[in-house]
Amino acid sequence: MLTPRVTVVKMPIPKKKLVKLYKKEKNPRVKERLQAIILLSEGRSTKEVAGILKRSIRSVERWIKSWNEGGYEKLIPKFTGGPKPMLSKDEWEKVLKEIEGKGYSIREVMVYVNTTRGVNYTYKGVWEVIRRKKKVKPTRAKRRILKMRRPF
Repeated sequence: MLTPRVTVVKMPIPKKKLVKLYKKEKNPRVKERLQAIILLSEGRSTKEVAGILKRSIRSVERWIKSWNEGGYEKLIPKFTGGPKPMLSKDEWEKVLKEIEGKGYSIREVMVYVNTTRGVNYTYKGVWEVIRRKKKVKPTRAKRRILKMRRPF
């Protein structure tokens, strides 16, 4: 038979201050987490709190752990990740000066930006920046004629 998990909520601040924090909070995620801490401090179980807030028991346990480790500050979500920032306008100006007169195709510019700046652009992304935003006119690429021998 499984025994219910016992969760202990440390109360580094008085309950009245906690309720004030809850009322003043503008971030809905933090507000929900504070509400869970308040309900738990009133003696409710993790399962009851999860049911009231329509969240999983595991989420409520994670919030308790965060609260016990660092209080209010640890309840604030830290968003990380996402796409790498694209090149700024100034950085694109530098790239265009570096490749000026070299007759690069859009695909070659895409590879150049990736190798020198470490930012991955799609073909369409490079085209958008070069042709539309920077108003660079296309140049006629030198035709490379490969002489091939044809078998008879």
